[in-house]
Amino acid sequence: MPAEAHNHRNGTERLLFDELFGVQSVSEDNEKDTISNCSCNCGQVNQEIRIVGGRPTGVNRYPWLARLVYDGQFHCGASLINGDYVLTAAHCVRRLKRSKIRVILGDYDQYVTTESEAIMRAVSSIVRHRHFDINSYNHDIALLKLRRPVLFSKSIKPACLPGTDDDPAGKKGTVVGWGRTSEGGMLSAVAQEVQVPILTNNQCRATKYRPTRITTNMLCAGVGKQDSCQGDSGGPLIISTGVDKFELVGIVSWGVGCGRPGYPGVYTRVSRYMDWIQRNMHDTCFCVS
Repeated sequence: MPAEAHNHRNGTERLLFDELFGVQSVSEDNEKDTISNCSCNCGQVNQEIRIVGGRPTGVNRYPWLARLVYDGQFHCGASLINGDYVLTAAHCVRRLKRSKIRVILGDYDQYVTTESEAIMRAVSSIVRHRHFDINSYNHDIALLKLRRPVLFSKSIKPACLPGTDDDPAGKKGTVVGWGRTSEGGMLSAVAQEVQVPILTNNQCRATKYRPTRITTNMLCAGVGKQDSCQGDSGGPLIISTGVDKFELVGIVSWGVGCGRPGYPGVYTRVSRYMDWIQRNMHDTCFCVS
């Protein structure tokens, strides 16, 4: 089975669409000056009552988790990184009409609207990395600017971004999303989480992937049945940086099947793109740990 992206456009969206559209999309990054950090409380999870091999999260446990809905159907995951932008995979927004994209925040169950106070935003612009390669999935990263900013609350908070030199190899990561819970299975109704060991790139190149497929812009995570799956694309891979605090280190990008031995999930390495993120959020600030 060839390597495949994890994005699937399934599921039904019950929220009504705001018919106000934004300004025109852009597909190339800007060369504006870098920006300052926000003074925001990022990466803070909510307490919970306590994907493939995963378990349901607590309601809004990960308040930066977002869903991308396209033309009324679930499409991909994303992460809120400040009040104006979400971060996702470039392949998730390839060839999409911006006016048909909606970003859902503060949600937990795709089909129940009473357990959380979800909000929806139209998208005013799309910034996809100009060097994204659909064949290799190198540079699989994109920013979506929300048409209207969101106000932070208990159920909606931004993710923390990593430093440019951060390397999460050897740590335990957590993948969060509404992806399929098994290969060929159904999309999950509620947000799921699964813990995955993060590999070094040398370890990943020693798996069943061709060594040249794994670039320095990628990282690998997962073992056995603990893996991201179709539908998780664009969603976050996070690591713990303290008590109830997490940092966004990866974006679900591609893989072979779901939880197949020898084929860990492959993620966009966010630390490699901090300069790119700063350049393309020239009109705002961003959150760091």
